[in-house]
Amino acid sequence: MIPLLKRARHLLFVLLIALFLSGFIVFLSGGSPRLFFLLLYTGSMGDKEVFLSTLIKATPLILTGLSVAIALQGGLFNIGAEGQLYLGGLASAIVGGLAPLPPPIHLPLVLLSSFAAGALLGFLAGWLRARRGAHEVITTIMLNYIVIYLTGYLVRGPLSAGEAIPKTREIASSASLPIIAEAGSSQLSFGFIIAIVIVFLAYLYLFKTPFGYEVRAMGRNRRAAQRAGIDVGRRMISLMALAGGLSGLAGGIEVAGLHHTFYSQFSPGYGYDGIAVALLGGNHPLFVPFSALFFGALRTADRTLQLEGGIPRDIVLIVQALVIIVVCARNWRFFAKLIRRRKGNEIASSN
Repeated sequence: MIPLLKRARHLLFVLLIALFLSGFIVFLSGGSPRLFFLLLYTGSMGDKEVFLSTLIKATPLILTGLSVAIALQGGLFNIGAEGQLYLGGLASAIVGGLAPLPPPIHLPLVLLSSFAAGALLGFLAGWLRARRGAHEVITTIMLNYIVIYLTGYLVRGPLSAGEAIPKTREIASSASLPIIAEAGSSQLSFGFIIAIVIVFLAYLYLFKTPFGYEVRAMGRNRRAAQRAGIDVGRRMISLMALAGGLSGLAGGIEVAGLHHTFYSQFSPGYGYDGIAVALLGGNHPLFVPFSALFFGALRTADRTLQLEGGIPRDIVLIVQALVIIVVCARNWRFFAKLIRRRKGNEIASSN
C-alpha cells in the first residue's frame, strides 16, 4: 500500500508542477492563468457531454499507455504504439466489414483481430531485438512509418469505400460496441469498460504471476535474470507481442466503438501520447488510467481554450511536454540507473 501511496503523491506532484508552469507560460504570453485553469476544467469536465468526450479520448490512451508501461517494466521501449494502433484499427475494419455475423461472434472477432495485428508488429520488434540484437526503439519507429503509410495507401486504393475521404466501408452493426452513455454528440462505448478491465488484468499479470515476476526481474537486471534461469529472449518476444496487442486493441476499439470505419490519418497521436501517459503513471498499470484521463482532458479542452479564451491550442502540447520534463527531472536518478542497466544488459548480451 505504501508504494502505491508514494506513486499517487508522485503523480499529483508532477501534475501540480506542470500545471503551475503552464499557467506561468500563459501569463508570460499575455493570457490569464485563472481563465486558463477555468476553461481547462469547464472544457473537459464542465458538463456531461464534455466529460464523456474526455472519457472517449482517454480510452485509447489507457491502452497505449499500458502498452508502453508494460514494456518498460521489462526494460524495453515500445515506441511503436502508434503503428500498432493503426494496424489494429485496419484489421478490425476489415473483419468488421465482412458479411454480418451474429454479434456474439462478430464483435469478439473484430477485437481479437485488432489485438492480433498489433501483437504481430510487437512480436516482430521483439524477435529482432532478441534474436538479431536490433534495438526495439529503432525497429518500432521504422515500423510506425511503414504501417502508417501502408494503411494510407490501402484506404486510398484496394480498401477504399469510394468516397471523397479516404476510408474503408462502414463496419456491420454486429461488429459495433454497445453505447453505455450518451450526451449530445458524445457517445461512450463499452470499449471504456474493456480498457478498465484490462488495467486490472495487467496489474495481476505483472505483480501476481510468475510471468510478471520474470518480466520485472528482466527489467531490473537482465544479466541476473539470465543467471536465474529466465529465458530472457523468449520473454522479450512475448512481452513486446503483448504490448503491441494492447495498442492494436486500442485501434480496434476506436473502430468498433467510435468511428465505425478506418480512414487515413486515423490517430491524432494516441500512440505517441501513450509514452507520456506511461511515464506520468510511473509505468504502473493502476495509475495509467488517471494519467490517461488527464491527457484526455487536455485533448478535450483544447478547442474551448482557443474559442472562449483565445489561448492557442498548442498550449496543450506545451503542458504535455512539461509533464514529461517534470517526470524526468523528478526521476533523473531512476532514468540514469535505467540507462546504466541498459548498457550493462547490452554488454552482457554481446558477451
